[in-house]
Amino acid sequence: MARAYSVLILPQRDTRIRRLVVSKRSLLVILAGGATLLGLSGWMVADYLSARLQLKEMKSQLADSSQEAKLRIESAKLTDLQGMAGNIQDLLADWKSLQKKVGASLPPKHRASSNGHFPLEELEKSLASLRGELERLIASVPTAWPTSGRVSSGIGTRKDPWTEKPVFHSGLDIPKPIGTPIHAPGDGVVVQAGSSNGNGKTVVLNHGEGITTLYAHLSKIHVKEGQRVSKGELIADVGNTGKSTSPHLHYEVRVNDIPIDPRRNLIQESSPSS
Repeated sequence: MARAYSVLILPQRDTRIRRLVVSKRSLLVILAGGATLLGLSGWMVADYLSARLQLKEMKSQLADSSQEAKLRIESAKLTDLQGMAGNIQDLLADWKSLQKKVGASLPPKHRASSNGHFPLEELEKSLASLRGELERLIASVPTAWPTSGRVSSGIGTRKDPWTEKPVFHSGLDIPKPIGTPIHAPGDGVVVQAGSSNGNGKTVVLNHGEGITTLYAHLSKIHVKEGQRVSKGELIADVGNTGKSTSPHLHYEVRVNDIPIDPRRNLIQESSPSS
């Protein structure tokens, strides 16, 4: 058996032939080393591909987890918005109901003047701001009595106690002792606080949406012009000033300067006896 192998090398341009003698043992070593190197290279390539695959799977899992978390957050936000929208719909229904009641309280020939429309475009800007606006509007409507007691004279034509001639009485008279507290029936701004010809000491509140209330014959005024007051806040005391025959509160509710009887539809609390 040959113990060595000869390898002839023939250069392309050179005519000399070179001989490389490799022993059998060296050849086996070279072949074994090549096989080992080839196996190691294959293992490294396989390990690299496996690591790439694992990294891809991890990224996919993280992306799925992140997407799931985003979906949960969006779902929670949607639930909150749906609840807020439901509350706003309830408030809007309350406001429309109050608008109808105000309109129904007007004399028939004047009811067309109260057909205002609530700016629904606020819904497009912000649900939160719309809810706040609706709550403000509802709170401003005078739905409470300024003071409790019997109504001795309502709205309509009656004899003037001074001239005995028929005159139109534009409010409700509620007899009460001097000093009885008078509270704002709704949120508003004080537009008058002082003496008025015939009405004595008088307070007028502007509640917005064309609604105003008047309190006449007062003994004391607790608010100033330009002051913003809240529903239930003390504004004055019952008195007997101006053209008054006895201590009482003259209370008026007007819509677009047209007097209405709030007892018909507007006042939500228990009414004084008439």
